[in-house]
Amino acid sequence: GDEPKVASKPSYKTPVEPTFQFPAEKSQKAAEFDRLLNETARQFDRRVAGGARPPTASTTPQPRKGEAAPTSSVAHLSDADTKRLQSLEESVNEIKSLLHSQMMMGGLKAAGASPALISVYLAQAGGLDEQNADKRFARFLAKRLLHKQAPNFAEGPRVVVTLGPSGSGKTTLLSQIAARMRMAMPDEKITFVNADTSRLGASEQLRAHGRILDVPVIDIERTAELASLAESAGRRLSMFVDMPSDPAECAELLRVLENTHELAPLFRCGVVSSNLSLESLESMRERFPKLDAIALTKLDEARVTLPVLCDLSMHGPGVAFMSTNANLVRGLHEPDVDMLEKLISGSLPASESHLMGFGGRAA
Repeated sequence: GDEPKVASKPSYKTPVEPTFQFPAEKSQKAAEFDRLLNETARQFDRRVAGGARPPTASTTPQPRKGEAAPTSSVAHLSDADTKRLQSLEESVNEIKSLLHSQMMMGGLKAAGASPALISVYLAQAGGLDEQNADKRFARFLAKRLLHKQAPNFAEGPRVVVTLGPSGSGKTTLLSQIAARMRMAMPDEKITFVNADTSRLGASEQLRAHGRILDVPVIDIERTAELASLAESAGRRLSMFVDMPSDPAECAELLRVLENTHELAPLFRCGVVSSNLSLESLESMRERFPKLDAIALTKLDEARVTLPVLCDLSMHGPGVAFMSTNANLVRGLHEPDVDMLEKLISGSLPASESHLMGFGGRAA
């Protein structure tokens, strides 16, 4: 008389799909996005029967000339639905731009760009465009780096000094600028002044360049000698002064030149070698706050880092020269935006380009 036992059916619970959690700062935008999406979906369910989709430009056949337009069995969207779709599309584009800008900011920071420069870049028109983003950033930075008024050494006598750390290529750059003046004005009276007598080999290098350019070299060991030379030269002679690397000696000699009244126009060029660190650049800027231009040197030996280029774009007077090698004539260039853009692109490794959300790099 026992009743047969009926096996109980296993209970199935509908799995709950995990919901995407927006960051706190995006909650309002995400809620608006979700509301528009759900409301539009309900409108579609009521108006489109059997899962049919509204016609699009790509799926609806176009009538030929002289033929009547085909009628569609699918209900058209009302004006209210069209406005909702437009609002939804705008919300999607805003969220997409927000995510892209955050990705770009993270990539730029990882590459070494300063937050201040990133803010300026993102504020520019087209800064959030995903197409060719790496090229856009390189172009933006190149325009900020370029010297707005390149020096003209064919306008008469000058006093040129190159300032920078030891081993940055000051002597070579000085001779390259002198060679450019010699070609522009063959009859100009030019002399080299060697004020770096404590550095081994400095005088020999300058004398070798002087023989090539047919320019005499004057050695000075004391500040008073430079003061006397500057007063006697006046505005009748162009002097190219090879300054010492010692900060104290260099500052003292520079004060003499700046305080000599009857002197040819003074041109102070800061020398930034390709291997210079950001800390050394900041130290050089503190020692020489009145630079007239920047020269990037030793570009054949290393790649200038992005942090250095960004710092120069925010604080420097502008890049007027690029020295690619030690050749006195062919090694010095006056860059344009295209040259600087190419230099910056080389300072953005592929890994950093992907971090910034950039696609493939154009050749």
